[in-house]
Amino acid sequence: MRPLIYFAAIIALSTVEGGRILGLFPHTGKSHQMVFEPLLKKLAERGHQVTVVSFFPLKKPIANYTDVSLEGIATLGVETINLGWYEEFSIWTKLPKIGRVIKQLSEFQPLAGMALDVCSKAVDWVPLKEALQKKYDLVLVENFNSDCMMGLLHIYDIKAPVIALLSSAMMPWSSDRIGVTDNPSYVPIISSTFTPTMNLMDRIENTFLNAYHKIWFRYAIQLKEQALIEKYFRTKIPDLDILSRNITLMFLNTFHALNGVKPLVPGIVEVGGMHLDPTRKNIPEYIERFLNESKHGVILLSFGSLIKTSTIPKYKEEIIVNTLSKFKQRVIWKYEESEPEGTLVGNILKVRWLPQFELLQHEKVVAFIAHGGLLGMTESVYSGKPMVVVPFFGDQPSNAAAAANAGFAKIISYIDMTEKDLGDAVRSVLSEEMQLNARRVSKMWQDRESAPLDTAVYWTERVLRWGHSGKLHTAARDLSLYELALIDVFAAYALALTVILLSVWFILTKLMRLIIKESKQKIH
Repeated sequence: MRPLIYFAAIIALSTVEGGRILGLFPHTGKSHQMVFEPLLKKLAERGHQVTVVSFFPLKKPIANYTDVSLEGIATLGVETINLGWYEEFSIWTKLPKIGRVIKQLSEFQPLAGMALDVCSKAVDWVPLKEALQKKYDLVLVENFNSDCMMGLLHIYDIKAPVIALLSSAMMPWSSDRIGVTDNPSYVPIISSTFTPTMNLMDRIENTFLNAYHKIWFRYAIQLKEQALIEKYFRTKIPDLDILSRNITLMFLNTFHALNGVKPLVPGIVEVGGMHLDPTRKNIPEYIERFLNESKHGVILLSFGSLIKTSTIPKYKEEIIVNTLSKFKQRVIWKYEESEPEGTLVGNILKVRWLPQFELLQHEKVVAFIAHGGLLGMTESVYSGKPMVVVPFFGDQPSNAAAAANAGFAKIISYIDMTEKDLGDAVRSVLSEEMQLNARRVSKMWQDRESAPLDTAVYWTERVLRWGHSGKLHTAARDLSLYELALIDVFAAYALALTVILLSVWFILTKLMRLIIKESKQKIH
């Protein structure tokens, strides 16, 4: 009888029935939410009660899914980057290495203002307050530029296990939360152009940036968010650095076939591509016609949702148009200020919006010119299309370097772009070798035990089943820096060696004195 009871208990623990899940996504970037949304919707479809706090509520309500909108707290991150402004800002790229470092340091600065602005208003946002007063079995929270939500979870005494989600590779301050090494000798920082194989100067730069960004996040964001929360609620809370480590699992929007091999622990799960929707959307008729009438294929050009491509300076637009007009392939360019059914200029069709993933899977599309955003790059890898990458900021240079290292992309500088550079890059990705490489990487990228969304669902429900008891981090998470770097161990070794050497010196000194004393006595 007793074995049957044990068996029934095991079965009960290994199944999940309608968990109450809270999702906290306080970042204004639309592309970030596009990564997370498919998982949230899938969990709702499986019967879980999902409450999602974000700036991007669903356009069509679905069962078991409750939106708590943050709209109105801050400006949304959609088509906000002006390329004219970017050119002025990127004067630092004209300098050698030091300019590259300054550019990376300055690009992170706006993240602090964004985080503090949202946090200062979120603490008093009534819909959020109401959501946080309910009971939950699991919390999903974005790990990007803020730990404000981790502080609020403590304030409202929500003790459910936490899964951190990243729409990118790991941020500099993420590794300590799960106890994984981010050794800068071979793990490139997310904003760099490095691959895991770095020379001495690269490692010096990578190490500096790794340390700087961790310190910057601590003092520019974490401590200030803690002060905001404590001031509003008039109470002390544990250090946000400690609360930020209260996570059971971390999802990364990466996969090693594209992003390169990095150290992982069981608590880090790569789910790169989980946003890809297998349901094919219809391609607008005028675009479909443009595709099918092309005898030599089509090149897709898009700089994503954050950059407003129509703000491109006239001279730079002429470089792109003059270069691409010389190719026999047609071009579809996502360009916001165009006619409702596209603006045709020679072989280039400018369109306001395009179904990017569907187009990349179209047999007529032969290459992709893009900014290196991880969503578009993932879609290109899945579709087996080679890329010309024109990175601007954030993780784009790192993504571009990874794609080039994988063998299916060429990188050119936006600031220094010339007709020759762009033309050479396009000819390279249209070559048979690059086309074959893209298809090879695509097959490796898709060769997994399960689809990325299914993987994310499995691990989410696994945390629901086992909660805090299913520990997936290493003990490194709980070690201080001096313990992790073995400074205390080396100090102990040094002390022991010092004691041994002093003891030997003391003994030898005594022996020498005895020998000298006996020698003198014999002489006398």
